[in-house]
Amino acid sequence: TSGFDGRGNALPAEMLPATIYFNDVVFHLAPAKSGVPDAIAANGQTIQLPAGGYNRVYILAASASGDQKAEFKVGNNTDELNIEDWGGFVGQWDDRIWSSPDTSHDNYGEMIGLKPGFIKRANLAWYCDHHHDATGKNVAYSYSYLFGYGMNLPPGAKTLALPDNNRIRILAVSVAEENPAIVPAQPLYDVLPSPNAGAPDFSMSTEPEVSLSQGRAATSRILVIPQSSFNGTLTFAASGLPEGVTASFNPAKTSGSTALTLTADSSAAPATATVTISAASGGLSHSITTAVSVTPVLSGTVPVDLSSAFNVTGIYTDGSKFDPSASLDAGGFSLSEQALGSEAIGADVRFKLGPPNAPDAVTSKTIDLPHGRYSSLRILALGVEGTQENQSFTVHYVDGTSASFAQSLSDWSGGGHLAGESIAVTTPYRLVGDGSKDGNPFNVFAYTFPLDEHKDAASVTLPGNRDVVVLAATLVPAGQ
Repeated sequence: TSGFDGRGNALPAEMLPATIYFNDVVFHLAPAKSGVPDAIAANGQTIQLPAGGYNRVYILAASASGDQKAEFKVGNNTDELNIEDWGGFVGQWDDRIWSSPDTSHDNYGEMIGLKPGFIKRANLAWYCDHHHDATGKNVAYSYSYLFGYGMNLPPGAKTLALPDNNRIRILAVSVAEENPAIVPAQPLYDVLPSPNAGAPDFSMSTEPEVSLSQGRAATSRILVIPQSSFNGTLTFAASGLPEGVTASFNPAKTSGSTALTLTADSSAAPATATVTISAASGGLSHSITTAVSVTPVLSGTVPVDLSSAFNVTGIYTDGSKFDPSASLDAGGFSLSEQALGSEAIGADVRFKLGPPNAPDAVTSKTIDLPHGRYSSLRILALGVEGTQENQSFTVHYVDGTSASFAQSLSDWSGGGHLAGESIAVTTPYRLVGDGSKDGNPFNVFAYTFPLDEHKDAASVTLPGNRDVVVLAATLVPAGQ
């Protein structure tokens, strides 16, 4: 067998002693030499035990692939042992589960579940903070373990029969003569899950409200937290949906959290309803509610062509590499075309987005508007490098007059709660200039500026601030 696990990974020989003492039981290890067998892969072998007045037999063992339950036969006695894995963790606190697949740079994303804490019960005989890979290099903080297991040795028993399970590795066997065992009245360290934690159960939570536009979809995370030792499979359902709205869950069945996607038909009437989300597993069931609103999308609106003013490249296709100076925030981060799409809906209008991998956003410029009379100007924009407070947007009319609006813009990493601001799009990640993803959610916001319907609009001057970026603009005709 190549290595401890059959794939070349091995215990570090330089850290293994020739003798391991386990509660005064002595294990003698074979010399650690490359290419020389020094352990047994269990395949049902029978091991002869030394004669003497012994009443216990001990093995030094670990599994090469996950914990393995197996039967060992000492004489006519059979013991079922749980041979634990040679790596991983022997105990953990409750561990939060994050939406980001890569948290190595603190890019966690959203919490989507909780992995319950645990403590494995095998007695640890030897430990090391690394192992060797197939090339002989140290793999730091990839722990390796050997465990000690004891079994009663009946009078006259002369053999130890190993299980037929070649994932189990035996490094040494010892016999001992012991006094009657002393058993503690209570556990000497934590027991997880606690026997006092109550019956297995779960709880759910979600956002208090979800808004989606006609003809669009919105996704909300359903967070499931297991209690005690709950590990059942949950089936989800939604009821009380507004007419013209459908619901789906991904995954539809799971022991953890799920994502609820609501889709509104283009003809769905604007409405708000209290939707009940339920989950069931066996005889357990719980439900929560959320307010679902369908918002209208105005027709006959006029998109503003920003192409002649584009001076920021803020949207890239996934996997693209770009220089920080050619990014949305001028710091090496941009929006994803795959996550954003070619258009967005916010403030009840459609916004047409610019092309990816090319200038597609505007900052610190005056934008020409198609001449005409309008009731409002609605823009799709965001702040970078923090909230941008009291920024001045000035609309110019053909007759030479103008009107200014002070608007604060939230940073794209959060926000959506400032006066005059609403979240138009939430993307599950943004792009990094090296081609990777930052797995946190990021927002793009919609803003509305009322116009004088009795005057012809000519242009709008954006704030002279690089940290305010406009992605699109739409005009609503007079009378709407």
